[in-house]
Amino acid sequence: MASKFDVSALTLNPEEVSNLSEVVVEKAFIQGELSAVHTIHTDLMWSKRINFVDNLDVGGEALTGCTPTEQDGLTFSEKTWTPALVAGRYTHCNADLNVLFKAFGKAKKANPDYFDRIDSEEMGLLATKIIDSMKVSISAKAWLSDTASAVQPGGNFTIVGFNAGLWNQFDGLWKQIFADGTIPRYTIAENAGATYVLQALASGEAYNILKGMYDGADSRLLGDADAQYLVTRSIYDNLLTYIETKEFNGGLTKTMEDGRASLSFRGIPVVVMNEWDRTIRKYQDDLTVHFRPHRACLTTPDNIPIGTLSESDLDTLESIYDPVSKTNIVDLAYFLDAKFGESYMASVAY
Repeated sequence: MASKFDVSALTLNPEEVSNLSEVVVEKAFIQGELSAVHTIHTDLMWSKRINFVDNLDVGGEALTGCTPTEQDGLTFSEKTWTPALVAGRYTHCNADLNVLFKAFGKAKKANPDYFDRIDSEEMGLLATKIIDSMKVSISAKAWLSDTASAVQPGGNFTIVGFNAGLWNQFDGLWKQIFADGTIPRYTIAENAGATYVLQALASGEAYNILKGMYDGADSRLLGDADAQYLVTRSIYDNLLTYIETKEFNGGLTKTMEDGRASLSFRGIPVVVMNEWDRTIRKYQDDLTVHFRPHRACLTTPDNIPIGTLSESDLDTLESIYDPVSKTNIVDLAYFLDAKFGESYMASVAY
């Protein structure tokens, strides 16, 4: 059983670091809390339905006689939750760790201290990184999952290291959006570029993208206080550059919150989805182009809900020490599904 701490890239010697505080931990690209972007539904049961209802149009007609004219009623639509059980295991055998790697705490006795590392500093580090990974994975799966995931060309995933099992549990939000031809769409020409270079956004194109989405959006969406633009980093950065090079702001507002730039377009917040870019470039790349690297979605959290059995499952691990195999085991497990709601409550660009 191999250790979950791969130190093969380190130049080890007896004076190796002996304190975890000296280990530089790679930062995870973690976007804001899921609840800031999505409405979270819990206590899901298989095939449980989500009901959507439209608004009543203008009503009331001139009365002639004694009987008022019958008016149109409410129209309901529904989506069905089909949550997938997602799980993973991390098994660490301390005996397989390089003996010169002294960054982790020393055992006081051979059995069980040397083998049982569940409450150790190193397993705490591993658990922290697993939780970070879960946050990244949940967002990536919610947006990019595809039950028919396959490699390019023809599919939408990278050839190198393709693992259908990571992506085929359910259809993510982008798959649902691509399949819905009634959603207003602004077409980003650069996405069809034949090379990475040709896929780069033209100067100022982000402004055109947001304006095109705004112009195509339903007034009910534009009037919703929870509406927000969700955009790739590529679009967000292009937008920042546009602002910096123009004397007028064209409806854009840039403010500073906690020392960081906060953007809005015509009063609607613009939220950068860093994980979209990282995931698309890593997993949707055929070594010539990326699959639709520039994307944006104007919608509300209620219209792109994420479903799970229990919200605590999304950041909870189970850790045990197995004295028989003398291994430390960390398991993750959660139910997950994502549903796109009403077409009129979104405007997209890709």
